[in-house]
Amino acid sequence: MNNSDPSEAIERKQAVAGTFHRASRTYDQVGPDFFSYFGRKLVEHAALPLNAHVLDVATGRGAVLFPAVQAVGPKGSVTGIDFAEGMVQKTAGEALRRGLLNVEVRQMDAEHLDFPDSSFDAILCGFAIFFFPQLERALSEFQRVLRPGGRIAVTTFGGFDKRWEWFYKLIEKYLPPQPEENPASSDEPDFRTSAGMQKMIKAAGFTETQVLSETADFTYAGKEEWWESLWSHGARASLERIEETSGSARLAQFKTDCFEQINAEHGYEDFQRSYHVLYTLAVKPV
Repeated sequence: MNNSDPSEAIERKQAVAGTFHRASRTYDQVGPDFFSYFGRKLVEHAALPLNAHVLDVATGRGAVLFPAVQAVGPKGSVTGIDFAEGMVQKTAGEALRRGLLNVEVRQMDAEHLDFPDSSFDAILCGFAIFFFPQLERALSEFQRVLRPGGRIAVTTFGGFDKRWEWFYKLIEKYLPPQPEENPASSDEPDFRTSAGMQKMIKAAGFTETQVLSETADFTYAGKEEWWESLWSHGARASLERIEETSGSARLAQFKTDCFEQINAEHGYEDFQRSYHVLYTLAVKPV
């Protein structure tokens, strides 16, 4: 598994946290309810028991946290953690607005969990484990704070809609050339296949691993909504980098090129994008 140099890992985590801090105002608030939909489904697959104590890692704006609160009932509890300060502030505020007394939201690093051993009955993590530069350490922490017999449930992307390959190629065209990397070794985590996820989770010491998959379509009301949605999640990092390295005019041209491609490939009105997602479930041995 990936074990980055500590200084490099810190730099990467801070960069990711900064991106999502800046995105927190509109995260999961613009466009189709992608994160909310898959958050609800992750909680359903996790089959959380009533009264359970749950940890939601990389809680974002609560796409997993709030369904989990409903699942465990008023005598259960859900703790959400996120490394991005803005996410924590807004989700904690929303929990307060809803009057939820069994929710806590804290700023925390998933690779350094500030909880005693065996604190939780379940750990959930939606679309985040691929951001952890020291994944092995994070999964070890999951093991430590999970009670024997407790369950872990995570979502990852199982692949992307091939009709949108043009978008990733266009980003590469607009970004400065990247230094050549060494070919990926067989030990590199594979988040996009069932076999890869099973290997990763089993290597971390979990058992009864099960990987489910789902493909769902999401409709954008138009190109501007799609563009605004890019700024509300991880794609924001690429847009910011285009602007930082090439200027606002270059970013505006990128937007124009995207819109022309959407017109050609998907039409002028509402258009859909398909997402293939993996749900990985496993248990900490008793």
